[in-house]
Amino acid sequence: MTGRKYKSIFLLLIIFAFILAPSIRILAKDPQFLLNIDSSKLQKGQSTRLTLSMVNARGAKLSQIIGLENFDVLSTNQSTSTQIINGDMTYENSIIYVIMPKNIGQFTLEGIVEYNGNTYKTNQLNINVSEAEDLPQENISDLFVKTVLSDSEVYLGQKSVLTYVLYSRYNIEGCRFMDNIEIDGFMINDVTEDKLKGEYVYLEGKKYAKYEVKKTYLTPIKPGTFTIPEYNLQVNISTRISIFSDTEYLKTDAKQLTVKPLPENKPADFSGLVGELNLQSEYSRLEVPYGDSLTLKVTASGSCDLSVLDKITKNGINGFTVYETEKNMEEGINDNKYWSKKEYEIILVPEKSGEIKIDPIYISYFDTKSGTYKQAEIPGTTITVTGNAPQSQMQVQNNTAPTIAEKVVIDRISYIPKDEGYLILKLKKSHIIITFILFAILAIFIVLSVLLTKYFNHRDKRLSEMYKQIGRSKDKNEFYDILNNMIKYRFNLSIKASPKDLIKTELAKYNLSDPVIEIIDYIENGKNNTIEANSYLKGKMKELYKKIIKI
Repeated sequence: MTGRKYKSIFLLLIIFAFILAPSIRILAKDPQFLLNIDSSKLQKGQSTRLTLSMVNARGAKLSQIIGLENFDVLSTNQSTSTQIINGDMTYENSIIYVIMPKNIGQFTLEGIVEYNGNTYKTNQLNINVSEAEDLPQENISDLFVKTVLSDSEVYLGQKSVLTYVLYSRYNIEGCRFMDNIEIDGFMINDVTEDKLKGEYVYLEGKKYAKYEVKKTYLTPIKPGTFTIPEYNLQVNISTRISIFSDTEYLKTDAKQLTVKPLPENKPADFSGLVGELNLQSEYSRLEVPYGDSLTLKVTASGSCDLSVLDKITKNGINGFTVYETEKNMEEGINDNKYWSKKEYEIILVPEKSGEIKIDPIYISYFDTKSGTYKQAEIPGTTITVTGNAPQSQMQVQNNTAPTIAEKVVIDRISYIPKDEGYLILKLKKSHIIITFILFAILAIFIVLSVLLTKYFNHRDKRLSEMYKQIGRSKDKNEFYDILNNMIKYRFNLSIKASPKDLIKTELAKYNLSDPVIEIIDYIENGKNNTIEANSYLKGKMKELYKKIIKI
């Protein structure tokens, strides 16, 4: 009994230690105090969200936010969260304000926090407040919707942002579009609802609630001038007179968007990047022992669609074995303009010792501001590889000792004088059968190896994954994405950023131009997302896949 009692106490102590361990690791971390705001550029009468975050500072108290007196605080909320990543626990307490500027001008916000007897300051935020821009008088009503387009002209392959904004002086219970949003000439991808914003604004001296009803990325797939149609929006309004909501129907405005083709003088390595491109790079170290590796980290950002940039080191790096992976990919909207960011990790393993020079890496893109093709640069450097590389196989062979001949005695040979001039070997039948079976198994194994090698060479793993995606696709935009990825991966040709004439020319040598153009035409001009249309596309895409894997 005493032994069991000690075992129970020991187990409880272990459990208690595991419970306390994260808390101890929290206390070991430095506290952080951050001040963030949704928008630093405001108009008078426009609200925004201000967040004070206190990280790893349980029990911290906010003393004041310097500069907050220049704003009206419309609401205050508080939230706490705890995250455990690889055994490290992070505790965060956030105070969230909805604020509205009282006057125009430039203001500074800074938080003061008391924690463990010490006073901490947050980062400073600089806020610019301008005069409010009134909407035209005819639009001022108690309930209306605006269609906001980030650009009126774009280039082929350049993403733009379409936003529908609802203004209301009523309490809104909900709203929905009564039509499917489909726009000829574009692929559309909706921003998730949790990223849609709402705020209060003043128009003509009246207070309105401003809601982003829908926000979507538009990716053009062909040049021309296109019309974004009118759509019907149903809005459910809560009133004080009735327990039931009233329903109002609004119509959005139609907009035109012009898509210009890219110039013909495309660089040979152009992958379809259109917009602004910035590259930041960092080598983990400049000196490495032979047999070890170093890492090149690259962050690409800008207004271009980085999903088309799938690899940085397409031609490898001389003197190194290269292993490249994509890390994080983000896209969002900044000042109503599309932006994206993508991280790459490139592991470099030296193939020799000494000084190895890495040349700069250039990535071509089309700059929409200047209307010209440019190159973004990852600077080169020199890596020092210490230690000696092992001798080559040839040197090893030359330095080995001479081969010692072995004496083989065959004791199953008998010479029969009667058959002069012949040498007769006597072997057991069982040995002959076993030898024959072994040779047959070896021959079958060789044939299977050859066949399997050919099969797996054709059955590319990445293409196979794309093939699986075809069966799961339910939207013509998804089919178009898969088609573009398949062609770009196998033939280094982006059909999103290339005219049809170039697609026909490049794929004609593989006898694929007709089926690819047929699928593109069907997506652009075919039926909407019906069961029959999706079934037809799945069949055509699967036929195309079977042709590609044979090339």
